[in-house]
Amino acid sequence: MRSELTPTQMAEHLAKRKELWAARNNANTVREKPGRPKGFAGETSDATGVSARHVQKAVARASGVTEEARDAIRGTDMDKGTVLDELRRVAPERQLDVSEMRQFAR
Repeated sequence: MRSELTPTQMAEHLAKRKELWAARNNANTVREKPGRPKGFAGETSDATGVSARHVQKAVARASGVTEEARDAIRGTDMDKGTVLDELRRVAPERQLDVSEMRQFAR
């Protein structure tokens, strides 16, 4: 994975990758290999070199924070995983409130 992606960019890219993965794997209902399939996080972890847990957290961050709030923090000093995690706990209609986002950036 490129190290120059911000946490917001990483979350958005992995969420999009999950959408594409789900569309591809729903079409392939016949499994060719025995055993339990790896799933999205496992396959993405193998392909990108990041941990499966990191993939899961990034996708949760993208799905839990509104696009408007992600746009507001992208490229700023608030573009951090911890800020995204805190924003996930805030109601979607309040996520864009800049004063509220600033308190998480400390």
